[in-house]
Amino acid sequence: MASGVDRSLTVHEDQEQMLRHLAHELRQPLSGIESIAYYLDMVLAAESPQIQLQCERLRRMVQHAHWLIEDAALALRLQGTELAPVCLQDHLIRIGTEMALHEERNLEICLAEPLTRALMPAELTHAFCQHLLAFFRGVAQARDPIRVNIENEAGFVRLDIQAEVEAELDDLLRAIDPPPPGSGVRRIVTYCSGQLQAMAEGQMLALSVHFPSVE
Repeated sequence: MASGVDRSLTVHEDQEQMLRHLAHELRQPLSGIESIAYYLDMVLAAESPQIQLQCERLRRMVQHAHWLIEDAALALRLQGTELAPVCLQDHLIRIGTEMALHEERNLEICLAEPLTRALMPAELTHAFCQHLLAFFRGVAQARDPIRVNIENEAGFVRLDIQAEVEAELDDLLRAIDPPPPGSGVRRIVTYCSGQLQAMAEGQMLALSVHFPSVE
């Protein structure tokens, strides 16, 4: 007879498989819509600036849909993961280097050394950092850098990410930190007994995340 733990794991695995299947099925039409938006932009943008704006808006909506799928997948992967001390800055520097090489996106990273390690789900740390930066990459103005700051603060490792954005700030705040049950991002932060705050001022979107510090 299966125990309660076994049944719980089976249900979780079924949910994860179903989400993966759903994500796969959704990505194909979303990618098609994005391709159509690029095509219309190239063909019709010269005739009407309004068409160009609407095509850009459509592309951002598709990118956001992709991000929401990944956010749900990240939340499902959290169950049963163990917390461990990690060097958060190592992951961010590696991702920033990849962005500079492959996407020509400038990521400005400021480290207030010496830094302690952060208590996080080690196997999800890199995916978590990629996920956060993917959100800002999708909404930031192309000509401006994404700014990242890491420092120690009163028993926590504090991670700040900010960028000037082109979309509506209220919509972005609801996307990155929606009401309960909340985002996958907040669930991971809460799982670590951390803190999360999303803020907006002018055209600047900022996210502040605190993870427990490990000496």
